[in-house]
Amino acid sequence: MKSKENQKIQSGKRKVTKSLTKTLERNTESGEAKGKGKTEPSNLDPIFPFRIIFVFFFTLLFQCQSSGDTSLSNTKATKNKIHKEILSRWETLSPSSIQSISYLYMMGDGETHSGQIGNLSSGKRYRFKIGSITKLFTGISILQLQDAGKLKLDDQVSKYLPEIKSMRSKKVGYREITIRDLLTHQSGLPSDLAHGFFLPPDSTEEEILKSFRSLPKSVSNLERNEPGKIHSYSNLSFGLLGNIIERASGESIEGYFKKHIFEKAGMKETTLLEFLRESNLIPGYSGLFWKTQTIRPVIRDLTAGSISTTGEDMGLFMKAFFKSKQNKGLLSAVSFAEFHKSQVGPKANFEMKLGLPVLKNHYEVDGKTIWFYGHSGSLPPFFADLIYDPKTEIVSFVVGNTLGLQTGNLKGRNTEIMELLWEEKMGIRPEPILSNLSEKKETVFGEEGYYISPMGIHEYKKGIPPKLSLMGFDVGLIEKENRFGIDLRVLFGLIPIRDPKIDAMRVEFEVWEGNSIFTLYDKELPKGAAGIGVKFTPDNRFPDEMYFGTFFTKEPFAIIPKLKLEKDKRGFPLLTIYYELGGMENFIQVPCQWESQNTLRILGYGRNLGETFTLGIKNERPFLFYSGGEYEAP
Repeated sequence: MKSKENQKIQSGKRKVTKSLTKTLERNTESGEAKGKGKTEPSNLDPIFPFRIIFVFFFTLLFQCQSSGDTSLSNTKATKNKIHKEILSRWETLSPSSIQSISYLYMMGDGETHSGQIGNLSSGKRYRFKIGSITKLFTGISILQLQDAGKLKLDDQVSKYLPEIKSMRSKKVGYREITIRDLLTHQSGLPSDLAHGFFLPPDSTEEEILKSFRSLPKSVSNLERNEPGKIHSYSNLSFGLLGNIIERASGESIEGYFKKHIFEKAGMKETTLLEFLRESNLIPGYSGLFWKTQTIRPVIRDLTAGSISTTGEDMGLFMKAFFKSKQNKGLLSAVSFAEFHKSQVGPKANFEMKLGLPVLKNHYEVDGKTIWFYGHSGSLPPFFADLIYDPKTEIVSFVVGNTLGLQTGNLKGRNTEIMELLWEEKMGIRPEPILSNLSEKKETVFGEEGYYISPMGIHEYKKGIPPKLSLMGFDVGLIEKENRFGIDLRVLFGLIPIRDPKIDAMRVEFEVWEGNSIFTLYDKELPKGAAGIGVKFTPDNRFPDEMYFGTFFTKEPFAIIPKLKLEKDKRGFPLLTIYYELGGMENFIQVPCQWESQNTLRILGYGRNLGETFTLGIKNERPFLFYSGGEYEAP
């Protein structure tokens, strides 16, 4: 006899089957309508909502044999419909815009469904780079070593990497950095060590490992900020974690991953390094309209983002990972729980919750809160996304090999599929929750002036409505729920842009540690995940005129090929940092403050903010020293 709870679930499943059928019919109709001239609602990137304006203006088991077993027949039919729906959603992105996609999904019944679509989808199997999803494997390795008694999460990093003691501190009296700090991106270390990040595409495994093992020594010339003060995403931290894994285990990093994760899970087509006989790394492509094949991305910070794998292997990984709940998988049950536990983070994290190191997003189901876990990975031109629920064991994963206008849609589409799978399994649709309403009786307006965040420089102007610049465009702020919603208009402010992603955005002003700040977030981007915008006041102090201009590095395959220092008319030195990623160039502009005769500090808190660069003369020409590398004037 079924319990009431099971009866409820089964009843819900019958309802959702009808709902799903209607959903599929609607999707089919919309697809047909699309061919008749109707347009499909835009699907803008929910993880990086700040790109919305940029994108807008620059338009990335078996078959049942018994006709009497209707329950099994219905289940099979429903699974087939779901599979067709998922494929159709991925096929809208490939092959026209994204050359190839590898995917994996699990519906909580122990079965895995995976495949590859697009170019090179037949014949030999190809691996894809999954970028920062590698960080989950690094976190699992650290917890395995804790299970084995070889380290503890709250050990000081200097116990394993004594080189870190040679780093300069911004201020005297900072506490020691712990392994947990590294795992949760709150170590106070620089976000990256740009110099040497990308290696030549023909690098041998020996050369890659030598570079990887040089990281601890390379930090000696860097400055560290206060640990535990603010979340600042750091690839450097995870490169150092990989070195801790080697030193604590006594094994090479590739050997450790292979023995303790890949082989244990049965993953035969996955590698941390670059070469594997069983499969090839698929070529990558980039371009807004015409796609060009890019060089193979090889990075020094292996444990921050170097794994390449297939959808099938990711299914094997997730199955082995879930078995940890019974102490039969990759971790002990205790460590599996710790991996997903909300870690204590800086106050500036606000609503953002991190595991070790998964990002947690909360949803509402029947008045109750549930959590989805996951991580994205970007090693251009590759982009990957993983979302899962460790309780139901529902998973959706995707990776593409093309950097272009459709790239950002991979994350949004993967979220849609995860929600669809969860609804089919549990009988009810999960709804993202907007961050908790502030306990304020009225909207708090910010202070007029300039703000700096990981997105760049923003100006806030009071008015009706007040305006805030995002990505170089002024958007109106409309009071909603004791904070602000965004009003985006084009063509001289005459035409409003109506999009659910824009409508869901919220801007909130408040005071943090005596500073006026703002946060930008929505239902799928927890408050604090994008960092904070901190008000700053220009002081009109500038270095010597000789240091203004463009500076270039001689480093081949540099992630930052050039820097530009200008005297901004608003009253501060302005640094433009140019990034070369996957064959395409991007940049961010940040305000600086002149600290001494030869040192400037980038203002703000968060990724690539709060760091210093120095000025000097070499061969009678000015140069800048930034993120471990020298940049010379032409």
